[in-house]
Amino acid sequence: MKKYIISSLIIALACSILGCQSLDKQQVQQQDKPVVVNNINVDNYYVKGPNKQVFDKAPQRVLVIGENETETLLELGAGPNILMAVAQNSRKYAMRQENWEAFQKIKKCPSGYLNMEYVTSMHPDLIIAQQCVFIRNRLNNTDYWNERGVKTLVPLNTNTPSKHIIKETVDKEMQFVRDLGAALRVDAKAEAVVNSTYKTIDDINKANASYTKPKVMIVEFISSMISYDNTKLVGDMVSRIGGKVAETPPVIGFENVVKENPDVLFVVCSHADYGECITKLTENPALQNLPCIKNKRTYSIPLRFTYGTGCRTEDGLKFLAERMYPGIEIK
Repeated sequence: MKKYIISSLIIALACSILGCQSLDKQQVQQQDKPVVVNNINVDNYYVKGPNKQVFDKAPQRVLVIGENETETLLELGAGPNILMAVAQNSRKYAMRQENWEAFQKIKKCPSGYLNMEYVTSMHPDLIIAQQCVFIRNRLNNTDYWNERGVKTLVPLNTNTPSKHIIKETVDKEMQFVRDLGAALRVDAKAEAVVNSTYKTIDDINKANASYTKPKVMIVEFISSMISYDNTKLVGDMVSRIGGKVAETPPVIGFENVVKENPDVLFVVCSHADYGECITKLTENPALQNLPCIKNKRTYSIPLRFTYGTGCRTEDGLKFLAERMYPGIEIK
């Protein structure tokens, strides 16, 4: 009888902590069941191979680096697990309202603090960060942390934009969301994000059935002009909703844009230019005869909708669809 009372108290406490309405014994036991996540080993921005991470319990001291990565954890209800969130740039975050409100409640630090010594002093049990963070002058590599007992989860679609080495897909993005859900023991919420994303794809394709499917090109100005072709995540997103995206070299010039002659052109704006990036194309005299320029179908698109999109994947899909198919009504 005494054991039963103690067990009941434990279950009640778990419900209080997790915010659930009912939690049976089997669900409590699952919280402590080891979870295996097959992630990637990253060294100096390169994927070196698979990296199996075993979580005996949900991490409680998570260092998360990146806007979408942070918002995805908040969307999954894992805010209490976040030790610190690191902003990758100085511009204001553009999260969904409910996640923005949750974001105010977690600790944050600027990216300038992101070095080995500071991170080590924080004693995280999990680091969630894009591939670009695992370089020599930032956080070294995933092996370094794993060997010291710190788990790492790297978004699968955050390969360097300037190389087309690894195929990026919506399916991989959803797998990473599921992996986060498994590691943090919020599988149901992760599955809800995944299901909603795939439903959005289906809804868009039903709504665009009568539209002519456009030829689409996505570029970004970094040190040179980068093409997000059909091997990149946003290229796959466009393809999944009917757009035609060609395979191109990763680094291109204006002559490549002329050659591709897209109906719709998206320019990724990753920092504080707020759409000004498109003027490099719309005001270029050599491009004025392109359909996408003449018909004013050149648009800026936020980085959060194109790269390591996480829970914002469906928002990115809707953003693309509304410009690829003017007047479309998506449920």
